[in-house]
Amino acid sequence: MGFMSREFRHPASLVLNVILVVMVVVMVLHKSERASAPSAREVSPEKMTNEKPVFTNQPKLTRYTNLASASDRRRWLVDQLRAAGVPNNVLARVVLSDLEEGWQKRFEESAEKSRGDADTMAAQQQEQEKDEDAEMRAALGEEGYKQWDQGKMLQEVNLGKIQLTASETNALYDLKKKLQQRHWDLEQARLKGEIDDAEVNDAYDKAYSEFNQQAKALLGDERYAESQGLDAGTAAASLRQDLAKVNPSDPQFQDLLKAQQQLNDRRSELDKQFQDDPTSADYAEQIKALDEARDQQYQSVLGTNVFDALQKEQDNGYSKMKKYESTWGLDDNKIDYVYGSVKYYEKSVQDYQTQARALEAQGQKVDWDAVNKNLQQFAEQTRQALQNYLGPDNYNKMQRNGVFPFNEVPHH
Repeated sequence: MGFMSREFRHPASLVLNVILVVMVVVMVLHKSERASAPSAREVSPEKMTNEKPVFTNQPKLTRYTNLASASDRRRWLVDQLRAAGVPNNVLARVVLSDLEEGWQKRFEESAEKSRGDADTMAAQQQEQEKDEDAEMRAALGEEGYKQWDQGKMLQEVNLGKIQLTASETNALYDLKKKLQQRHWDLEQARLKGEIDDAEVNDAYDKAYSEFNQQAKALLGDERYAESQGLDAGTAAASLRQDLAKVNPSDPQFQDLLKAQQQLNDRRSELDKQFQDDPTSADYAEQIKALDEARDQQYQSVLGTNVFDALQKEQDNGYSKMKKYESTWGLDDNKIDYVYGSVKYYEKSVQDYQTQARALEAQGQKVDWDAVNKNLQQFAEQTRQALQNYLGPDNYNKMQRNGVFPFNEVPHH
């Protein structure tokens, strides 16, 4: 309800966005072919004056048929729209729309050639992220790029409602950019075979932990906790939003809120306890135990059927399958089958890894190479079974959209 009211408070903004979308579709998709068509050359200035202008102060558009590259055309388009007074956030959406269209075509072509190879797709994903960053900078200029990128990066940090000073904003943005670059460097090293998946995950976990510690030092414990949604008011609002679809009674909600607050308190204690060793197996096991205890509490309060429905609602893969049900050749039975198979796979992997860690904790030597090889074989068996069930085409569509977890190599 809150989302709808926010949207309808700004009807003028919505109208402007619609106008821009129409304009961009015409200008970007037809580009120079449209500009060079005979009918376009025959339109006289007198006829153009009878058309209703899109903007009050519409600039005189120069010809762009001589702009050879897509980057040049995007910069030209941004210059024209900016001169017309279009805000930077709308310009960014215009450029992103053009970039995403081009990348979608390239992704589909690459997916057919690579046959879903995980490393090939990961390399292309990284190339897309870096290309997007460079093209947005080129199109928007340094000032416009930073304004857009800073907003995107700080949104990922999940600041909640806390207010930042200008210096805090810049400092937090710098920290997030360093984390992004670290992720890119690690992924590049993995793709080159310089480090394996387990080393990548351990290194990134360490970098992410360092980022959180630096953010906490910058904001202070209280404001950092608020930014993570751990204060009472934010936690209650967030939980109520998460549970909106199952609509718990007030007593049920209070029980679940209490359980969530206890989980958050315990998680904070563990974060402090393991702040020097965030990749510890003991830390991972205790976090897993906390999550399982929370799930048991939720199931006890809501009942098994409602809890299962909630889990499906919050599962990204399940949501995608429901959204693209007809496109991917699915029905309710197939969705439930795929969802159940994926959940069984994930739980089996967790249980197998837990048993191996328990043996290691008891002093027994564990051959982790053999463990990971067994898990890879299990992933391949599950993948093949789903591919046979769904058919190669539908399976590949779902894989490209991140429904399956099989590209992630389990590690200890």
